[in-house]
Amino acid sequence: MDIFVEKLVKKKLDGNDMLIIGGSIALAVVVISAIILFLGPYGASLILCLAVVYLTYMVISSRRIEYEYAFTNGELDIDKIVNKRKRENLISANCREFEIFAKADSDKISKYLEEIEDRIMAVSSLDSEDIYVFVAKKKIDEDEDRTKSKRVLVFFEPNEKMLKSIRLMIPGKVFE
Repeated sequence: MDIFVEKLVKKKLDGNDMLIIGGSIALAVVVISAIILFLGPYGASLILCLAVVYLTYMVISSRRIEYEYAFTNGELDIDKIVNKRKRENLISANCREFEIFAKADSDKISKYLEEIEDRIMAVSSLDSEDIYVFVAKKKIDEDEDRTKSKRVLVFFEPNEKMLKSIRLMIPGKVFE
């Protein structure tokens, strides 16, 4: 029997996002004002102002982030989707190769939090109650002949069906 579970999580805007959005709007206002002041409100300055508005829109829309989790027969793929137009695979890992799988507030995960610096945060907010963490190896391509991997901590918010499937695959490594 094949197992396929998918979940989409929208990232909530945090303080950094608000700072970037506010800063880009303020910078756009200053740049547009300077363009109009020095070049006047005609011709090339209008095109430059439109370019500044477009770039500001691109910066603001890049803060709309979603994470897609796809669990297929033990393989977990986590993708980052920016403004519904750009997709990037954050990690693909087989759950049988996880070192540990635990709730983020579990005592079992504290040792890993201290020793592993590389992290993937694929959650709506760090304040969420349903955050789970797993330790896996992420492949790093060095060249065509050999691949290297590094240990990484992955924070994500699986749904109940995904949790149940992971528990079935690796019962000894799951801690609540």
